[in-house]
Amino acid sequence: MERITLAKQTTRLKDCHSNKVVDTLAKGLIILGIKGDKAPTEPELAYMINMLQTDYANLPIGELDLAFELMAKNKLDENPETYQNFSVLYLSRMMGAYARFVRVNWVEPKQDFIQIEQPKLDNKEMFDFALDIYKKSKDKRFDSIFMALDVFKYILKNNLMEFNYSEIYNLTLIKLKERIIDRESKNKINEILKDEDQLENMCRRMAVKIYFDSL
Repeated sequence: MERITLAKQTTRLKDCHSNKVVDTLAKGLIILGIKGDKAPTEPELAYMINMLQTDYANLPIGELDLAFELMAKNKLDENPETYQNFSVLYLSRMMGAYARFVRVNWVEPKQDFIQIEQPKLDNKEMFDFALDIYKKSKDKRFDSIFMALDVFKYILKNNLMEFNYSEIYNLTLIKLKERIIDRESKNKINEILKDEDQLENMCRRMAVKIYFDSL
């Protein structure tokens, strides 16, 4: 199955930023029809992310994406019905079913394939879902907003807000530096500050927070 081969070309979960894993989980929840207060709580999501990056560390993130899609299409040997309760147990069963599916339907090819493209979701549905989750969260951290980078693009495309990028940049630096409490956290923050791409994405997440807070 070529789609499995393509999915295997993506970044392993252990090497993905946790925000990327959150975004993939969020897309999966939409595909499975989990919305609003039926979505997992922040502690539950944190546990799921840790489990995926630990127990499934070497699994490419594209395969996690594909597992959700196959589950929603009833292609796996587990009941796809969530009963509006996406739990750690459900996630474990889905991943087990996906592994069995791969063993039966995939043989490693000899030729190379291009990297998988993430499945597209309805932009408005994605935006509404991310906003709903943010409004229900307690701490409202800018770097844990579901699908923040996609939401940022949606805001710009639809001219929903004009941002003061200098203000956003300075606020992002302040909030990141506030998290320095020991040597380990200092090293992590310094890595972000030295990486232009990471810092730019953090600023975009901050922009989304500013917009969400204005609603």
